[in-house]
Amino acid sequence: MIPVKGDQRAIRRMNRGTILNLLRREGQLSRAQLGVRSGLSGAAVTTVVAELLRDELLVEHATGTSTGGRPPVYLTINPEKVFAVGIKLMPEHLTAVVTNISIEARERLDYPIADMRPGAVLDAVGRATRKLLKQAGCGDRSPLGVGIGMPGIIDFRRGVCVESPLLGWRDEPIGERLEKALGCPVFVDNDVNAFAEAERLFGRGRQASNFVLVTVGRGVGAGLVINGRTYRGQHGGAGDFGHMPLQGADRTCVCGRQGCLEAYASEPAMQEEFRRRSGARRAPGVARLVELAETGDPVASAILADGGSRLGTAVAALARLVDPELIVISGEGTRLGRAYFDPMHRSLRAHGIGDGSRAGGIEVVMDPWNDDTWACGAAGLVVGETFNSGLQ
Repeated sequence: MIPVKGDQRAIRRMNRGTILNLLRREGQLSRAQLGVRSGLSGAAVTTVVAELLRDELLVEHATGTSTGGRPPVYLTINPEKVFAVGIKLMPEHLTAVVTNISIEARERLDYPIADMRPGAVLDAVGRATRKLLKQAGCGDRSPLGVGIGMPGIIDFRRGVCVESPLLGWRDEPIGERLEKALGCPVFVDNDVNAFAEAERLFGRGRQASNFVLVTVGRGVGAGLVINGRTYRGQHGGAGDFGHMPLQGADRTCVCGRQGCLEAYASEPAMQEEFRRRSGARRAPGVARLVELAETGDPVASAILADGGSRLGTAVAALARLVDPELIVISGEGTRLGRAYFDPMHRSLRAHGIGDGSRAGGIEVVMDPWNDDTWACGAAGLVVGETFNSGLQ
């Protein structure tokens, strides 16, 4: 069959995406190496590379060592050519960053939100985005897009917040409204899925086809990357890990149901449990709770150990179900320290993860955390879609 014009455009986009993703994973490759790794013909590689160099999306570097012929010239992605905006949306404020295509923050902005009604929040997002772009000196250049990471069940395909108990939203068409306001593509997803996308592109999961990202902090969540793609489920609810029901547990969760993992393993739940058990007038800050556990306070130690152990059991169940190559533990909750994470690791080993068995071969790593990580993850939504479509 003779390809129609539309087929040729699709093939061209596919070839561009193939080359860009190879260079994203490997760092640098020659044209010959790209041909071998991609399976594309030499002519196809030459054509695609020429286009990407013309568009300043690739740069050439010093030649390599000759093996008898002309020395190879190495190609890498040009990280500064294009930029994206990532926004972490939370109750009462947002954090926004401008990143390069390697999802490295170049400028940041914290922006308060006084009114959490959807319309008012989206107006604030628009104002914050325009202020950030001006602050970053972007001039008349438009970003590749804006990524929004937020708590709740999000229909990524439609850009709709299906339900966010933390924000009190339901069936809000965020993406469509923001695209009209900002004049560029907008991608909306659950904040943990956005973080997982960033890990898939440039983080710990870059070399893994199947991995699980578990985040701990104000909530407990999971992002699932299966066969190299973020798995969101039918309605955007995959990875709602914090609301996994626990056997024999009846503590009430913020979602209104009983026995959720988050009601035992999240920071606010453990802070409130310390207040309840100790009889204190107010719940301690996270740093204080950790300090108490580290200095031998039996109540603080027991609460953190229980939360970490329950998290480990739940992660082990998830690992048995998904069989990933890698489990990444991250989030602001990494500050909980050994009083929380030692019991988590013991629980994982007790359930055959990390004990030398076949399942124990799953690598479990802790990922460093900083205040911009969530927002950079949201920018990863833009970059991920960009790579999927070949930067066009």
